[in-house]
Amino acid sequence: MHYESYMINKILSGLIVAIFFLYTNPLICLEKKEDLAEIKRIERYLNNITTLKSSFIQISSNGERLDGDIFISRPGRLRVQYETSSPVLLVANGSTLTYVDWELEEISYIPTSETPLRALIAPRIELDQFFKLGKLERGLGTLSITLYNSEDESAGYFKLLFADKPLQLKQWFLKDATGTSVKISLLDVERELELKDDLFIVDPFLFEKNKDK
Repeated sequence: MHYESYMINKILSGLIVAIFFLYTNPLICLEKKEDLAEIKRIERYLNNITTLKSSFIQISSNGERLDGDIFISRPGRLRVQYETSSPVLLVANGSTLTYVDWELEEISYIPTSETPLRALIAPRIELDQFFKLGKLERGLGTLSITLYNSEDESAGYFKLLFADKPLQLKQWFLKDATGTSVKISLLDVERELELKDDLFIVDPFLFEKNKDK
């Protein structure tokens, strides 16, 4: 496996995959009308996001902690930047996901349609179009949904946790087939703010220009 592909998969599994690249388990049917209504409410919340900015804390089951910021401008645009402990940057702008490795001074590209990002930044989000719907749980002031990838044969699960009334995404948890888990906690979420276009642009000649200086 090429190093770039390995690192893209590693980072996506840490954050973006933790949001939308889910693993398959037996489907748990949501038959109650109130459950289906809650799913629609979650979808409305996600679809109503035009722009979003949030800091995050990412904690893996091996104890590794990464901090960073995520920016979303729907449809089609997303930026995930980690602090200096992780020398990578992910930027989606329309049909292309750009992966920047500051340490290796390399830039790689992958079609957004081949990544789970299509679900996060799609013009229209309908959960059952991307996932098998799992268990819906209500807690004290919280609402969570477990989701499964409809195509992947590996075992595992992913859970989105929302604060309720008003609904707001607060955390997600992923456990994959190997038993590795990742928990992402969002901090200081801001919505409907102006985000500059250059957040979602990566100069393809970035490192060449730096070498010329």
